[in-house]
Amino acid sequence: MGTDPWGFDEGRQDLARKLRRKRRGYSWSHTGVLLVFLGVLLARESVDVRSWIASFGWPGWAAASAFLILLYTIGSALGWPYAYLGGYWLERSFGLSTQSRRSWAFDQLKSFALGLAAVVVAGNVLLWLLATFPNAWWLLAWALGILVTLVLGFLGPVLLAPLFYRFRPLQDPALRARFEALAAKAGVRVLGVFVMGASAKTRRATAAVMGFGRTRRVVVTDTMLHAYTPDEVETVLAHELGHQRFHDSSVGVAVGAAISFLMWSVAALAYTATFPAFGVASLGDMAGLPGLVLYAGIVSSILGPPELAWSRHREARADRFSLEVTRNPRAFASAMAKLHDQNLSIAHPRPWEKWLLYSHPPARERVEAARTFAGEEPIPG
Repeated sequence: MGTDPWGFDEGRQDLARKLRRKRRGYSWSHTGVLLVFLGVLLARESVDVRSWIASFGWPGWAAASAFLILLYTIGSALGWPYAYLGGYWLERSFGLSTQSRRSWAFDQLKSFALGLAAVVVAGNVLLWLLATFPNAWWLLAWALGILVTLVLGFLGPVLLAPLFYRFRPLQDPALRARFEALAAKAGVRVLGVFVMGASAKTRRATAAVMGFGRTRRVVVTDTMLHAYTPDEVETVLAHELGHQRFHDSSVGVAVGAAISFLMWSVAALAYTATFPAFGVASLGDMAGLPGLVLYAGIVSSILGPPELAWSRHREARADRFSLEVTRNPRAFASAMAKLHDQNLSIAHPRPWEKWLLYSHPPARERVEAARTFAGEEPIPG
């Protein structure tokens, strides 16, 4: 196999399609198992678990915490085989992961601990809101969710991300100077470029804007710095500058807030109307939480495609910004081809896959946009 007309390695793309098929099988199987688990809970098992925990005579918050810990642990345990087979093992099999099994397991434990703490705190707060504000609980939960999102967005780069990867300021003086010159040319305040030590765990490459306010920074992986030319890295950094120029982090929070408002309102309406059918005693009964989670998940799935479409619009705008600032469409197209081949990402997905799954424009579209910017004719096919 060789290279296709858009610059993608045909062998790597064939491997990417095989990876997608295998990963999709694990994903659908995992989703089915979780739905069965929720179904079992809703068929009065959740009520029985609540009654069993109540028999110990613990205070309300302790009983609720025990209930949440038990359900979260069981749900996580059901997902661990899929996380290993459909995540770690599959990534190792396709040459993407460089992480040891021990390191992967430690990351899983850290994720479990963080998730468990979040579920216990959020669950207790939600149960209190349900019991105390039966008419406005969902509105208060939504507002608190936005506040938590902002706090985590601010603290994430300095507290959470370093739990899994090492970060250091970009040391390459030439590349840093190019980035600072780009930022000055674009009229964007430089907030710092940090290198993420991804190579200890993966061969994937990426770049992103992380954080808000004083913690906001551009992050690029060491895997990208080692495998890409300075011109290619420059176009990727310019793309991230575009996100800063258009305030995409702030706009993203606002759009996410609107979508979550709709999600909470619809899920609350459905839950309030149906919770007695699950054998749940009252709106604030902990046994009803699985039903509320199910409704929220259904509504979020329905709202997912419009949110992804908005994300693809923002990413395409950042691509255009990169092309206009760097005036180097050839390097941009080359970077896109390298990035997707290296990460085993599908360059040309089916339309339904793009609609349901893609937060970025497919890679072939991004290369075509660069060709159009350069005045080249579209490639048929």
